[in-house]
Amino acid sequence: MINNIKLGVKISTKNFNFIPEIYANRKTIDFLEIILMSDFTARDIEIIKNLDLPYCLHLPNAFHGIDFGDISKNTKNLDYIKKINNLSDNLNPLCIIIHPETGDIDLSIENMKKIRLEPLALENMPYKSLLDNDLLGFDVESLKSYFNQIPNLEFCLDINHAIKAAVSKKKDYIEFLNEFLNFRRPIIFHIAGGNVSIEIDEHLPLYECNYDIAMIKDFILNLDDIVYLTFETPRDYNKGIEDDLRNMEYFLDS
Repeated sequence: MINNIKLGVKISTKNFNFIPEIYANRKTIDFLEIILMSDFTARDIEIIKNLDLPYCLHLPNAFHGIDFGDISKNTKNLDYIKKINNLSDNLNPLCIIIHPETGDIDLSIENMKKIRLEPLALENMPYKSLLDNDLLGFDVESLKSYFNQIPNLEFCLDINHAIKAAVSKKKDYIEFLNEFLNFRRPIIFHIAGGNVSIEIDEHLPLYECNYDIAMIKDFILNLDDIVYLTFETPRDYNKGIEDDLRNMEYFLDS
């Protein structure tokens, strides 16, 4: 293992059946990242409270009907925020991650300010969405409004998203990653594979992508303190977390 890197598995409130297998692999897995789906229940919160590993939470995105900057989704956005605030007492996540997504930055910021659970961590996005529209928060300049207006906002650096935005902007992706680090030290990182000629988010296995994984690993190792790194690589759900473990092993051996 690498002393300064903590490895995380990403599941959702629909995948708690994976928890026993995750516990059985605690020599490799250090924490969980859990998508708090819009239909999460009080029972889900009790399961999270009783976890025997550190955890962070991730709010659902536009694919699940939540987009804090989209006025057409704002009734659902506000209902979801109210549900979080009502049910999440006594949770103690490493952070709670949110996407900038699309639409109006001011509305997005206004909604984020309503969330009482802390610390809130904003995740950088690709420039192009899988839904074929432009996303907010894809570079340092487009993130600044959030950090200027939301007190104590933390940063989630999605390495794959940053590489995709670098492709869109025709920039060297390691230099682009360093621009984010010079702006704000992330509280957590995400990693997945992709193709350096494609600007749309892919989430490939690390062992099937053409990113320089060894260079990305060195990029992380050069950081001075603990790095929480969530693997967002694809998974065959019929095989449990076998694919997650294979990607972690590939990363550690790179």
